[in-house]
Amino acid sequence: MIEPSWFWMKKRTTSRGAPETKQALQDTWYKAWDDLPQEQIQAWIEHIPRHIQEVIRLEGGNKYTEGCTGQDARK
Repeated sequence: MIEPSWFWMKKRTTSRGAPETKQALQDTWYKAWDDLPQEQIQAWIEHIPRHIQEVIRLEGGNKYTEGCTGQDARK
């Protein structure tokens, strides 16, 4: 379940516009990754059972929208 981290990383790496060079891009992504709090990662991990239950409830398919049920699951 890496989707929440992609949203988090993109938000932090493009908040001041997209980096213009490959090196700037790489530096920005590494810094964002280093700044990602362990508590945030743990919160995402703790939500995994809920996501799995929702996929089972929907019997798979393409109707699962990242577990959003009126609240932003990426927080």
